Amino acid sequence: MGKFGSPESRNIAMFFPSSTTYTIPYTGKYRLSGLGAGASGAAIFTTTSGGAASGGGGGSFSEIEVDLVVADILTLVIGAGGAAATSSVSGTGSDGTNGGETTIHGSGSAAAVALNMHAGGGVKGLFTVTNSENKAGGVGGTATGGTLNTTGGAGGAATHLTNGAEAAGGGGAGNPYGTGGAGGSAIAASTAIISAAGGGAIGGFRGGNVTATNKQAGGGGTGGNGVDDVPTAGIGRAGQTAVGRSIDSIARGGSGIFSFFDSLVDPFRGLTGPGGVGVETGSPIPGGTGGGSGGTKGVVAVTGTSNTCGGSGGNSVNAAATSASCSLGGGSGGATSVETGPAISGVGGNGLCTIERIG
Repeated sequence: MGKFGSPESRNIAMFFPSSTTYTIPYTGKYRLSGLGAGASGAAIFTTTSGGAASGGGGGSFSEIEVDLVVADILTLVIGAGGAAATSSVSGTGSDGTNGGETTIHGSGSAAAVALNMHAGGGVKGLFTVTNSENKAGGVGGTATGGTLNTTGGAGGAATHLTNGAEAAGGGGAGNPYGTGGAGGSAIAASTAIISAAGGGAIGGFRGGNVTATNKQAGGGGTGGNGVDDVPTAGIGRAGQTAVGRSIDSIARGGSGIFSFFDSLVDPFRGLTGPGGVGVETGSPIPGGTGGGSGGTKGVVAVTGTSNTCGGSGGNSVNAAATSASCSLGGGSGGATSVETGPAISGVGGNGLCTIERIG
């Protein structure tokens, strides 16, 4: 295999997780992809009447195939995921933080100069301590400048009823398969609940909603929605249900950027995992690539992140509450705590650019 960018390795993606410039080494056709960053969900801790926190929106996605020539320069700006929201004083909540925008511009040839790609970040989640008040989740980011532009999924909404702790899920990122899936909502019809919804996936599949107390819903998968009021996650693109596993039965995710994708060729189309299941004890298990993580109810300490482009589930507990962070593009779920606190939402997923020589 040749080096990245060489004729022998055309179609192998180069990944750019931080802002930089890139000089085109060979004349040819290139696929450029930009992913906006996800927003963080809100956080609220109270010792008395409880509160609700909605989820952050997912980042958008933009893609173009363009003919570039030697010495064209691409300027890549990578959006940062929304910072975690923290509520450590009873009754004093914190809204989330918006995700940053990812952009691709060029100089040199006319085709490079014409590049004006913007993949917007998701919008923050909101909190409330007001009885019967609903807080919508943050909307997903929007994209322009590509031949393919898809919107991130909205964060889940949360409605507070006195003595409840309602935590919604974060939205999935936009993707070549379409709009990101919405985070699950945390809304009860008449009785206060202490429950957490699931995170959204790619392809428009949402996280599971929660409508009853002491529930934790599953995350959306790349082939189906998370299930409402139960921890069952959405299926993967081929119908698989094995937690965290892609279509080829391999579990992916972790700290290395190359482990976030099923394939290094056209990587954003190689996301095939199911969602993560909701849990009541221990940390949530992330879904497979593209899937959202499940909601967590009663979990004191959450570690890990949602998988590639998936949103994270909310966390609701009568102790310290922390929702999971996101790896790339997804919005994080809200965090709600009663009795002891604090409540801390996860960090939204960072943006990303990829460049592939395809001809």
